Amino acid sequence: MSTMDILDIVIDFGKKYNFGRGSSHAFKVRDLALKIFDGTKQLGLHDMGSRKRLWLEIAALLHDIGVSAGGEHHESSRNLILSSKELRDLLGSSVLEAIAWISFFHRSKPNPLKYSDPEWREYLKSRYGSVVIKLAAILRIADALDRSLTQVVDDVKLKMSNDKLLIEVFSEEDVSVEVERAREKAQLFEDVFNVMIEVRQVL
Repeated sequence: MSTMDILDIVIDFGKKYNFGRGSSHAFKVRDLALKIFDGTKQLGLHDMGSRKRLWLEIAALLHDIGVSAGGEHHESSRNLILSSKELRDLLGSSVLEAIAWISFFHRSKPNPLKYSDPEWREYLKSRYGSVVIKLAAILRIADALDRSLTQVVDDVKLKMSNDKLLIEVFSEEDVSVEVERAREKAQLFEDVFNVMIEVRQVL
């Protein structure tokens, strides 16, 4: 099955829950996450390929679907993803679990490097544990860049500057809320990619 066919099924699944906060937020976070993934790969910060990129894309689309279920939405999102027979048949159990954990860790807390849940600690030992953390770190920043849920960020560009990863945020509107939130959620990224992050708007 092609990547486009897989994504069509994932998007149909997300629509059942209005993507949690609406399709506009989900698609903006997806677009930003993929730009950050591609930009950091180009800069040599990781060597993950198209398969892991697809995991990030799916997790970005579905990270908020648990909002409609109430409670802690990151937990609800993970549970909804894992409970989908359709997605399990499509992706396989191991990949679906990875995507569910990436979605779970999209918030600033809990920290996957310190999270003591026994199920997670066991999963962390698996071959995908470190991949999940890296992709969750990217997703956190992408999600932060649509903090206001208004899709005001038009684009991002990444460059290394003075031993820091500079994330340039392009918008014709004031995105100070998004920039500040991205800075707040950058700690995990800094820890796992061993680089300091600077986020700033380019006018």
